[in-house]
Amino acid sequence: FVKYAIDHNWINEYGRAGIGILCGGILLVFAHFLRKRFKPFSSVLVGGGIAVLYFTIGIAFHEYHLFKQEVAFAIMVAITGFSIMLTLAYDRVELAVLALIGGFATPFMLSTGEGNYIVLFTYLMILNVGMLTLAYFKKWNIINILSYAFTVLIYGGWLFTKMANAEFPPYNGALLFASLFYLVFFSMHIIHNIKEGHSFTMLDFSLLLSNTFLYFGAGMFILNHIRHGYYEGIFTACLGIFNFVFAFLLYKNQKVDRNLVFLLIGLVLSFVSLTAPIQLEGNRITLFWAAETVLLLWLSQKSGIKLMRIAS
Repeated sequence: FVKYAIDHNWINEYGRAGIGILCGGILLVFAHFLRKRFKPFSSVLVGGGIAVLYFTIGIAFHEYHLFKQEVAFAIMVAITGFSIMLTLAYDRVELAVLALIGGFATPFMLSTGEGNYIVLFTYLMILNVGMLTLAYFKKWNIINILSYAFTVLIYGGWLFTKMANAEFPPYNGALLFASLFYLVFFSMHIIHNIKEGHSFTMLDFSLLLSNTFLYFGAGMFILNHIRHGYYEGIFTACLGIFNFVFAFLLYKNQKVDRNLVFLLIGLVLSFVSLTAPIQLEGNRITLFWAAETVLLLWLSQKSGIKLMRIAS
């Protein structure tokens, strides 16, 4: 009957969008009442309700033009935030996965083809900060991996296709967002284990390393187009300094897994050693490495860290 009424325009666009929102709300209400007796089924209902809300707003924007893009965008952000709240309240990882997928699908559902990377990456930052908050409370590796993988695919696809072919590529903006994403995922991969004092697994270290070297690769690609790579060595040194600061702070905390500290020290040594051949030329590289050797030997004597003596 509803379909018949819509086909004959008895129900206008506002009514159709209202029906969609009502149906999504009904599913969420039923899920709430069934959350204790039928946990898996209530999760399915929540997922269905959230999906209905996402698609309703998407159709209302694209097909019916009921909202401006900014309004539809804000509503989608609210739906994603509500989904994360339900995830924490129900303590169900599948709800987090559904919220994450819906969140990353939002910019594509609301795309107008303008290619505004600032809006897109600002939204992804907001979404990933939400996932970072979730990672602080829950150790759900699937959430960290999915948010990390989706972000890498979206940003990497834009960097090597859209930006590379642009008439005036926004190199500064690209580097800024790459740095922000790097910081968020660096925090996401370590925050829960540090808070709870847990040991780091091989998966944790793999995510941490891939995040670092993907960021390094993206940064070098971008900086190669700025003043013919003049800042590449400075960028490499800054990465080493950043990891050194974290290693130094965590080294003093006896509850932190020592393997994480040694991994960060290894990254520091790698980036500092790479700085010389990237930024300098000729004998200056040898002089830099000679000074680094002496410094590492001195640090190993002071700290007692065997890794530094071996690196020296």
